[in-house]
Amino acid sequence: MTSLDKDIPPRNNRKAGPAKGRPTAVDKKKPHAGLYAPIRPDRYRDKRSLSADQRKNPLLRMAYHRLSQIGELRGKYLRELDTIHGGRRTRSEKFAALARSSEQMLLRMDLATGVLGWLDVERGQYFLNTQCNIAEDCGMSPSSFNRLLHSMQLADYVYLRTERVRLEEKDEAGLNLVRTRVLVRFTEKFFADLGVRWLWHRAKKAAIKKRERELRQIGDMRVARQERASLEELRRQESRANWERSQRRETAHSQLQSVNVHEGRHGHPEPPREPDRGPMTPDQLMASVLAKNGKTPPSK
Repeated sequence: MTSLDKDIPPRNNRKAGPAKGRPTAVDKKKPHAGLYAPIRPDRYRDKRSLSADQRKNPLLRMAYHRLSQIGELRGKYLRELDTIHGGRRTRSEKFAALARSSEQMLLRMDLATGVLGWLDVERGQYFLNTQCNIAEDCGMSPSSFNRLLHSMQLADYVYLRTERVRLEEKDEAGLNLVRTRVLVRFTEKFFADLGVRWLWHRAKKAAIKKRERELRQIGDMRVARQERASLEELRRQESRANWERSQRRETAHSQLQSVNVHEGRHGHPEPPREPDRGPMTPDQLMASVLAKNGKTPPSK
């Protein structure tokens, strides 16, 4: 198993909870990020098969030719799978299951990493293929396909990494349901024992170059999204500043109109009015009238 198969150390204590041994930050563009990717809804699709472009790939074409006939070639290729039980040979059902599932595994294999998954360029997220969908397209039960993968793991042909993801759904007892997510990566030993190591290295080198272009495209798309978000934020701030200035102008204009209403006819401001003193008695009214006429009120 190469260093590529051990980019994240496995969890030693499986009973310590999901946070024990989990990396603090995983790059979404790497295969291990698929273990923590959000749950996607079920998709209804037709059975897949190797496309015309995939059949033109020498690695996939030769690997599919040999894996589909691995029952007859079991002594020539993948000899480690035939001796995983020590002195007793492996049952022929394992090779029949491998031959039946070879096409579905090869068409889902990411040549840049050897993982059964794909990189979504638009979302910048790596997703993993589920064993149930692969087993369904192979015409096998998920348990049979799972046992095949574990047998290949014993022969160091695949590297498995399992994580349990808690769902929002709950069972009758009120406990959250758990979905098991598995990362499957083919090792270099698998292609070496299959006799296509040199084709694997050549296809992997070309796929890595393509992956680097995709990663640069993801980076450019992220920068473009950030620029659009910055321009949108600037536009909102400018719109907000313009609205505040218009509100201040309207407030100043209304205050100026209220001041003009209180001004006199000759342009002088109206003198301040005396405060209301309340109702006057008859004696106070007579005294004010006599005072305006220049007479003194009679003394009592």
